[in-house]
Order: sequence, then C-alpha cells, then structure tokens
Amino acid sequence: MKIKYFILLLNLIIVAILTLFFYFIYIDQRDKLVAVIKDNIKKDLLESSFIAGKYLNSNKDIYSLRPLFDRKIAKNELIKGFVLSKNDKVLFVSGDAKLSIPSGDNVKHNIYNITLKDLMEKEAYEIPIYVYDNGKKIKYNLFIFLNKEELKELFGNLKFKYLTTYMFLLIVVFVLFNYLIQKYLTNPLIELREYAKRKGFEPKKLFIKELNDIKNVLYLSFEKLNETIDNLYKLTITDHLTRLGNRQFLADKIKELIEKNHEKFCLVFVDLDNFKEINDFYGHSVGDELIIEVSESLKKFINEGEVVTRVGGDEFVLVLKGCEDEFDIKNRLNKLLKILEQKWIIREQEIMTSASIGVAIYPNDGRSFDELLKSADMAMHEAKKKGKNIFVIFSKEVKEKLNEEFIIKNQLKKALENNEFELYYQPKLDRNQKVIGAEALIRWKKDGKIISPGVFIPVAEKSGLIYQIGNWVIKECSKRVKEWEKDEFLKTVSIAFNVSVVQMRHERFLRDFKNIINTFAPETSRLEMEITESVFIEDKHRAIHLLNLIRKMGLKINLDDFGTGYSSISVLKDFHIDVLKIDKSFVDEITTDDGKIYVKTIIDMAKNLNIKTVAEGVEEEIQFKILTDLGVDYFQGYYFAKPMPKEEFENFVRKNLKAS
Repeated sequence: MKIKYFILLLNLIIVAILTLFFYFIYIDQRDKLVAVIKDNIKKDLLESSFIAGKYLNSNKDIYSLRPLFDRKIAKNELIKGFVLSKNDKVLFVSGDAKLSIPSGDNVKHNIYNITLKDLMEKEAYEIPIYVYDNGKKIKYNLFIFLNKEELKELFGNLKFKYLTTYMFLLIVVFVLFNYLIQKYLTNPLIELREYAKRKGFEPKKLFIKELNDIKNVLYLSFEKLNETIDNLYKLTITDHLTRLGNRQFLADKIKELIEKNHEKFCLVFVDLDNFKEINDFYGHSVGDELIIEVSESLKKFINEGEVVTRVGGDEFVLVLKGCEDEFDIKNRLNKLLKILEQKWIIREQEIMTSASIGVAIYPNDGRSFDELLKSADMAMHEAKKKGKNIFVIFSKEVKEKLNEEFIIKNQLKKALENNEFELYYQPKLDRNQKVIGAEALIRWKKDGKIISPGVFIPVAEKSGLIYQIGNWVIKECSKRVKEWEKDEFLKTVSIAFNVSVVQMRHERFLRDFKNIINTFAPETSRLEMEITESVFIEDKHRAIHLLNLIRKMGLKINLDDFGTGYSSISVLKDFHIDVLKIDKSFVDEITTDDGKIYVKTIIDMAKNLNIKTVAEGVEEEIQFKILTDLGVDYFQGYYFAKPMPKEEFENFVRKNLKAS
C-alpha cells in the first residue's frame, strides 16, 4: 500500500472515531436536556395542580389562580400556557388565549415518562386534579402547553453547538495530525526514498528512532557501495596487467585536457612489432612479462603531466606535451624508438623488439578523443607499411591514402560479386624457350581500366578479402587446367597460382581447397602452388602439415622470392619444395660478378636438393644466356612475354609449340 493511501486510511479512522465520540456526547447531552425539561414540566404541573387543588377545595374563586399561572409562564419561556378544564369544559386559560383542550393523541398523560419524541410531537401534558365536595369526588384536568418553537430552537442550538465544536475539533485534529505525519513520517520517508535512490542529500537526524536507524543503515550501505563503485571504476579505467590506465582512462584524460586548456599535445600510438610471433613462440606468460617490462620503460620515458596507457594487447598510447616544436617532438620520438628497440631478458630468454609509432597532434589532427585516436592509429598503420620500427606523424596524405584503401576495400567486395577479376598468364619456358607452364596473375578490370595487383592485393590481405579472391583464383586455375586437357597444345601446360599467408592462415583453407579440386577435378600434376617464406613464420608445424597434404593431392609447391627472407636455407631443409624461384632482384644483378656468385650458389644448392629452379624477371637476352650457363631450369620474364589474357596466351602457346 502506498503511504498516501495509508495516511488517507488513518484520516478516515480519526474521522470515524471523532464522529462516534461526538455523537455519543451529543446524545448524552440531549438526553440530559430532555430530562431537565421533563423535570421542569413535572415540577410545574405538580406545583400548579397542588395549588389549584387547594383553591378548589377551599371554594375560592378559580380565576384568582390565573396570576399564579401567569407568573410561571413569565418565568419559563418554554411554557406557552395553562388550561384548566372540568368535564371537557375550559374553566380558564392562562397565557395564550387561543389555547383549548387538546385532542387525545396530542396529550401526554404520563408526565413521569416524557421522551424527546413527546416533546417534539405532543401538544400538551395533563395532570388530573381531584376535589371532594360534600363527599363527592370531582375531577379537574390541568394542561400545560410548551412553546414548540422554543423547544426546536433549544435542541437546534444544542445540535449546532456540538456540530460546530465537532467540525472545529475535526479540522484542528486533521490539520495537526497531518502536519505531524507530514513532518515526522511522510517527509522523512520521502527523504529516505530519495536518499536511497541517491537523488538527495543525506537527511538530518530524524525524530522517529526507527527511521533514523534506517537512515544510518542506508548511510553505511552507501559508504560500502561508494567504496565498491570507486574500486570498480578504478578497474574500468585500469589495465589489469600493467596497472596503467586503459582506453577509458585515456578518453577521460583527453577530454579533460581539451576542456581545461587548449594547448597542443601529441597522441602517440605505439604498437609492438611482431608481438604475435613472440607470444606464439615463447608463450603468453612470457608475452605478458614483456608487456609489463615495456610499460615500465614507457613510464620512465614520460615527463610530469604526461600520460601512458595500454589500449590493447601490444598497443600503448602516450599523451606528450610540448608539441609546438616539430624538431623536439621528432627527437623525443626517436628516443622512444630506441628505448623499444632493444633486447629484453625474460626468463633467461633474449627477446628483440621494435615498435611502429603513429602520432596525432591536437588540434591539427582532431578535436576529440575519437578523432585523435583514429588519426594516430592511421599513422601507426602507415608506419607498419613502411617497414616498421619507425614513427609517422599524421598528415593529409596519410588520411587520403587510408581513405583510398577504404574505398578499394568496398569496391573489392562488389568486384567479387560482379565478376570484375580476370586472370592473366605469364609464360614459363625451359632452356630451349619452349613453353612448359604459366604463372596465373590476377587483374582487376574496373570501368575499362586495369587496376594493378600492387594497389588492391595489400588492401585485400589487410581486410581479409584475399581469402575469397584467392579461392576465386584457385577455381579459375582448376577450370583452366580441366579445359586445356582437351587441347592438343595446352594439355601439357601447367599453371602456378599464388597463395598468401593470410589465405593459408584461414581455418577453412584446406577444406575449401579440397572442395575446389574435387568439384572441377583437374589433373593436379599440372597445378603448382606458389608460396613465400612468410608462410612458415607464424606456425611452422601447421604449414608443414598443410603443404604435405597438398603435395599428396598431386600439386607441386613452388617457393617464390627465394633469397629475400631470413630463413631460406631452413625452409629448404624442413619443407618439401619442388620448384625454387630466384627473385628478380638477383636476376637484375646477374651481369655482375657478385650477382653470378649469389645465383650460382642458389642453383647449386637447389640441384643438390633435387629442386628445380625458375629465374623471375628475365628482361634481356644477356641475362637469359648467363642464367642458362649457370644451370637455371626455367625462365619467366618480359624478355619472353608479358602477362596476357587467356585467349592471347593460348595463341602464344600454340605458336610457340608449333615452332619448336
């Protein structure tokens, strides 16, 4: 029940009690008044009858009684008059001359039992007078008439008096009661309710002890709750591992800096390079310890009033002041790179790190936390693309480049749906310049123009769309091999297709690859999968397992860009490679003595491991002759043919094979 209804109920109860109380008092007073009037009537009748009897017994003149009755009438406003009768004959009238003997129903004969009803309804009250004359009993009747108007006024005044007193007292009690209830119960309860909702101030000491106890309990509860909230808030703005501020803390701090002062400051986004590989190789516990060590170094790096936070797994954001001078900020950023480019000793393990840093400056690169963080993040990703271990300060050029990537990403999705991709084929020839295969190279035809793979492939890899595009390439190559099986000249031509590390990382890669092969059923011995050394970096054991399963399906495995990585020899040792592709950078230097030595070393190593070699990017006849003399098995480059569409390639192969 709501308190207002409860108070209403209490008011009704008070009204009921007061009403009953006054009602019974009024009835009691009325009955007492009736008794007084009855006694007066009885007294007046008895006295009057006694005097009249004496007069009648002494044979005095009856009219001499009138003055006596007139005096009684004068003394008592309630008496209207007297009538003395004998044998229904009026002997005399005192008072109102119009009085006469009343009818039987209007007369009260028993003056000892007069009620309020009798007073209001009866016209007269009678008492008999008996006189003896010569031994004979004679009956007289004495009637007393009451003033009805006076009686009504008398009882009306009594009723009005008690009703007025009742209403006054009721109002007083009602006002006083509700005032006390409002002051000592309702208002304190409302205050307690608002206090409980945490919308009001703590109430002062309350009059009612129980309410005061409730207030004290609430106060203690709020104290504990506030403590818990403070602890929870600290947790929400604190990174649990490093105890640095987190993203929320950073957002609050940036907002505070913007609102309080409009000085320039730098938002520095730091991302550790290759942290995932460290985690995968050494384990997450070692990775966590490295993050803690890095955070401690960052804390030492910042000055008073500056901030360092951790916003992601290997991502830190610093807020640096004094960004007015470009030379000073670049100098500090170079120091920061040196701090992060070092050997960390974690559990007796030497771990090398570096970092890519993106910088946004307030207010040039953003006027809110989200804008600044977005700008710094863009700059950091640009630093990653430029080779890592550098810093990039946000600029319009960085933004335009990333916007262009965003547009390309959206267009790539539509390109897949609208079948805008096409495969070009670059011939692969043997030492006799006979075509033995081709490398399938994807091209994107949009609005009549061909977009270079160097533009859209990095975007596809970054967005994950490379997986769908790569599957499309595998399907097209499988269809082409199956189609060429019916062609006299093309049935021996193999097709090599490239698979990126992003594709192979996908959990459905092997399953989808098998489904494609089973769907188109090409002769798998004429399909070659080209990979780079980066495939083996992330998860060496998974890569070995995948490649062994693919080789069992009949495909050859080609290692592309050989010699440009750090683990080339170990790759040849641990993996079953069928073809090794010598990178164009070595072919370009083949006319030099050093170039010949490098290439000769690669060729000899490959022959010892029973691996065929392909020289990429052959553009001049002299390069072809030298590479042939050094023992290269196959060749590919603009000296023989550029990548060409399907029909043009098919004509090129037919012409080449007919000539040979």
